Amino acid sequence: MKNRYIEYLSALKNPFKKLAKIEFLQPDNSVAFSLDNNYHRGYNTLHDSRAFIQSGSLNVSLQNGQRRTATVTLANIDNAYDYSINKIWFGQRIRLSMGLILPDGTDFYLPQGVFYVNAPNNVYSPSERTVTLNLVDKWSYLDGSLFGNLENTYQIPATDGAGTSTNTNIFSAMSSILQLSRIDFSNNAPSELQIDNVAPVFTSYYNGKTYQIDDSGTTAPMTDIPYDITVGSADSGTFADVLLELNTILAGWIGYDQTGTLRVEPSQDDIDDSNRAILWSFDPLEQNLCSISETFKDSEVYNDIIITGESLSDTEIYGRATNFDPKSDTNVNIIGKKTYRENRAEYWNPQQCVDVAAWMLKRKTVLQKSISITSTQMFHLSENNLVTVRRTDKPGNPIERHIIQSFSLPIAETGSMTIECTSVNDIPNFTYESSQTETESTT
Repeated sequence: MKNRYIEYLSALKNPFKKLAKIEFLQPDNSVAFSLDNNYHRGYNTLHDSRAFIQSGSLNVSLQNGQRRTATVTLANIDNAYDYSINKIWFGQRIRLSMGLILPDGTDFYLPQGVFYVNAPNNVYSPSERTVTLNLVDKWSYLDGSLFGNLENTYQIPATDGAGTSTNTNIFSAMSSILQLSRIDFSNNAPSELQIDNVAPVFTSYYNGKTYQIDDSGTTAPMTDIPYDITVGSADSGTFADVLLELNTILAGWIGYDQTGTLRVEPSQDDIDDSNRAILWSFDPLEQNLCSISETFKDSEVYNDIIITGESLSDTEIYGRATNFDPKSDTNVNIIGKKTYRENRAEYWNPQQCVDVAAWMLKRKTVLQKSISITSTQMFHLSENNLVTVRRTDKPGNPIERHIIQSFSLPIAETGSMTIECTSVNDIPNFTYESSQTETESTT
């Protein structure tokens, strides 16, 4: 069997026929019906495939929380896509896919996200009737933007009434939230009534790792909740707030991916990009690269990061990462010490503070070169992964690596995409210190 993905990557280097598809999903995530721009399929009388108009865009941004938004415009001549009960209504999930026709005539699609409909817009005139669906990823069900706030305070205790640790696992607590009934927030809801019935994917990075929790050397698993979590009041608080608080304990990344799956990934392994996937290598001699715009953000460069927190005994703690690496153009000995300090009261352990400081220093110690790449459309890119660019305009034609921060992809068959990146410079030697340990240098 041919490797379709390899064929797809090869097809991107030549002119191709763009495909786009939206699928309206049932509560169990099965497909009720779909619309695409591939007219050779024909159409049925209820859901005309020609209703899919190639306009709109997909926007993706790396952040904790909502990452994906999109707009799609449909012809609505027969009112099939009105925003009303039994048509398109609250809670309607839509899967967006894009791709191309392979050289052998096979359709090849890649998922771009699962969304809820938000603020649809109907347009009617003598010459047209359309509906534009504004789509927001599944985080919108959690953050109150579509489905409101918590009706009561939500608590996750770290200890029982006798003060004994409950050993509550962070990932188990996250999963239990997604499995609550979206009708009354009760437990043991049937799959089709759960807030999110797609199993989340949790990193294994933290498994087996521990934090020191007191001066006696007592440790606790990183994946255990160290303190009582209480979110919400009479007029505020959402499930997203609970998930973000749980994620804060880990200092991780949390958000929905292109398949509509909630993912939690470590920020700690962002410090070294050597094992991160390179999704595309741009070359000015090939048709994919249209242009590059780069901005040097000198005011955003820092080479000394201090993160402060508060221990479980209410004493201040801190973690610090400093760039003294002679291979770095922005190390302290060249440009002087430029310190960035941030308080994160929710961090209770010095190692958490060190982890965040090191992660932040990686991004702030390079000359903050913001790269905007305009290219032909491609459908496999994802945030927090790498692209490379061969710079034939520089001596030696260096290949520069950039990490994707965001991108905008047209749904239209024509038009270019824009990829916003930050330059990557792997610096293997930072100096760390914390309120718990002596200063140490790591490589």
